[in-house]
Amino acid sequence: MNIRLTILLVFVLVIFGALALYFRPWDRPEPRDETPWAWRIDDDAIVHLEVTHQGQPGDSLECSDERFTISGEPESIAYDKDLGRGKWYIVDGDERTEVYQQRWAGTPLLLSGPKVNRVLSQTIENPAQYGLEPPESIIKITEETGLTYEFWIGNATPDEDYNYLRLVGDPQLFTVPEIWARVVNCLVVSPPFIPPPLELGYFYEADPRDILELEVTHQGKTVTYAPNPEDRAWYAHFDDESSPVVSPHWWPLQLQWYAQPGKPGGPETPGGWFIDEDGADDPAYGLNPPETTVRISTHEKSFEFYIGGEHIEVDRDGNPILDDDGNTQVLVRYAGLPDDPIVYVINAVRAERTICLSTDPPVDRPYDCP
Repeated sequence: MNIRLTILLVFVLVIFGALALYFRPWDRPEPRDETPWAWRIDDDAIVHLEVTHQGQPGDSLECSDERFTISGEPESIAYDKDLGRGKWYIVDGDERTEVYQQRWAGTPLLLSGPKVNRVLSQTIENPAQYGLEPPESIIKITEETGLTYEFWIGNATPDEDYNYLRLVGDPQLFTVPEIWARVVNCLVVSPPFIPPPLELGYFYEADPRDILELEVTHQGKTVTYAPNPEDRAWYAHFDDESSPVVSPHWWPLQLQWYAQPGKPGGPETPGGWFIDEDGADDPAYGLNPPETTVRISTHEKSFEFYIGGEHIEVDRDGNPILDDDGNTQVLVRYAGLPDDPIVYVINAVRAERTICLSTDPPVDRPYDCP
């Protein structure tokens, strides 16, 4: 044999031997079985959905940052897909209401099949033990071919991290993540209706031309604003009896707001936002006693409202949401009314501007407030 060919073959064998030692395929562990799916459906093929939820009386369910108390009575809802336009609708008899896409997005994918956390048993000896007889939730999914899947959700596991589940026609007992079961149950408890437009409410309404006095007290310091009938200018009155004139170009726009101080809706306003229905006495809100009191007076009546502490934005886990500089975000501050137990909110910039009427009045000098 040619000596060069022999050297080449030996070289190739050495390389293959080195690669084999490096990768050592004989030492690799056996591949683990992948977590099974309870079922698998093409999410685009789902055209109809029916959900019935009963639950246990007194239990609570958090949906879209709102907590609901379960009555224990069965509640059902149905959803249909318009094959022509691909849109989903909430079905109530003959009425069809388009879903709110921001809350519905991802729901068909979620229902196309959950990954099973564990297969607890091949047969279910005592379904009632797992909340499956009767089931707490019944979900029916229909494909465009007419094929229907039905599955039942039962109790939460003892650690409350998972829920028991069974697929009708399959004797196995599964567990699936609690968050998955919760989202499905929320389709009944809190359907994704399109929210009504936000309508602005007011703490009170007055004509700005009728205001005779505006008084702002912040942390014990009071500044009173009043017009002079002779020159029609507004003046700020301090405890030291000085009364400088208020900057005329800025003031009329502010006075309009104090005649109708706006809040983002309220409990009687569709789409309104209030923090607590009966928490105004809770010191955590800074409303009892109030950090800031605003009072206006007219010929006929006086009105007032309160500004409290800051409402820090948090995520679903309750952790503060930080901006790019690492600071907490405050979009609104707590607000309240006399003899009203409800904790409202007002825009944070507007609140700071109001507080400035006491701490840094807008008189004839540089004005640094928002």
